[in-house]
Amino acid sequence: MAVLQDELASEEWQRYCREGVERAAALGNRGPIRFDDDGRLEADILDAYRRCGFYVFTDVLDEREVRDLETEFDHLLDNAPIAKDAESDRHGRPVRHAGYYSMSTAELFGRSDRDEGLPEPGAVVGLVSHPLMLMDSALRVYGHPDILRMVEAVNGPDFVPFHESIFHKGAGEGPPTPWHQDGRTHWNDDGTSLEGADGTGPSHGFNLNVSWSTGTPENCLWVVPGSHRSWRLAGGGKFPRPTEVVPDAVPMVLGPGDAGMVDRSSLHGSYRNHSDVRRVTMVLGFHKRSAAIGTTTTNVHAFRLPGNDIKDVTYTEEYVLARTRMIPLAIEARRQYFTDETPYEYRGSFLGGAVWDEQARAEISAEGDEYWQRDITL
Repeated sequence: MAVLQDELASEEWQRYCREGVERAAALGNRGPIRFDDDGRLEADILDAYRRCGFYVFTDVLDEREVRDLETEFDHLLDNAPIAKDAESDRHGRPVRHAGYYSMSTAELFGRSDRDEGLPEPGAVVGLVSHPLMLMDSALRVYGHPDILRMVEAVNGPDFVPFHESIFHKGAGEGPPTPWHQDGRTHWNDDGTSLEGADGTGPSHGFNLNVSWSTGTPENCLWVVPGSHRSWRLAGGGKFPRPTEVVPDAVPMVLGPGDAGMVDRSSLHGSYRNHSDVRRVTMVLGFHKRSAAIGTTTTNVHAFRLPGNDIKDVTYTEEYVLARTRMIPLAIEARRQYFTDETPYEYRGSFLGGAVWDEQARAEISAEGDEYWQRDITL
């Protein structure tokens, strides 16, 4: 019988967390980003990622970049609406980016916490959507040369975007993220993955969770190793209940500056944060171009607030390449700020200019034609 987080005594919950950390440490999928003499991601990292369905890169961002992210995000939080759909913040000021805050991560999954007997979400920011147009520091991270070299190693040199958001699990108040697998399109009829064990074939891409907070088992994402090979919903199956204690899951603990790469087909979720430490992670997603163009699916991300609306779409080349413009724009924005750094050279195709200036800023945030209108759900 399934056991939920709150049904465990404190010592039982702490033992579950401790044993999860021990299981994670034994996987061999954690360490700094390493490249070989030809600039390619080391093969053992790719092997571990493909085996486990996730990998933790340590110390990807330096202290300066972590500080920039933390400062800008805290300004966003300070200007958050006092309640869902409110137009003013707790200081009485107009919310500058109204409509981009989800007041609970439950909203992201189109369900009420009442569905699982959990408390109703209050005025707690659980998600900030589309940060590339809200935070310059977020846009610069998107152009990080080591991150993009890693993305190329996984998805090929013509990789394309998916979606971006910032998860905020507040200290002592962060709601759970239900157990789920993101991928919907690239499965066989029996629920096995179309993507091969060597990374070839159509895939659902991956999420890169970039952290500027202190991770703990209570506030972090948990992942079931190897679960990216089989779709839990195939044949009428179900995901575990929110906050269900999954015996073989492990915590993906991230410190400030770490980045956790998670195959979107992996079973993952997070528990309620009863600790006094918040978790803030920005999710950057990427796909193989070949897996996106021509695919017909239901898109749940190309909205101001993802999760509550859907649209059926077939991804045309123009759609995908227009969205891909954010990659060279981010590279250029980063080059202007980190002048001593060697920029990543993107070799994929895109539509539109690659100069980052005020005109480009206005173009990606133009009302009704924002860059996120072409997010790519697979």
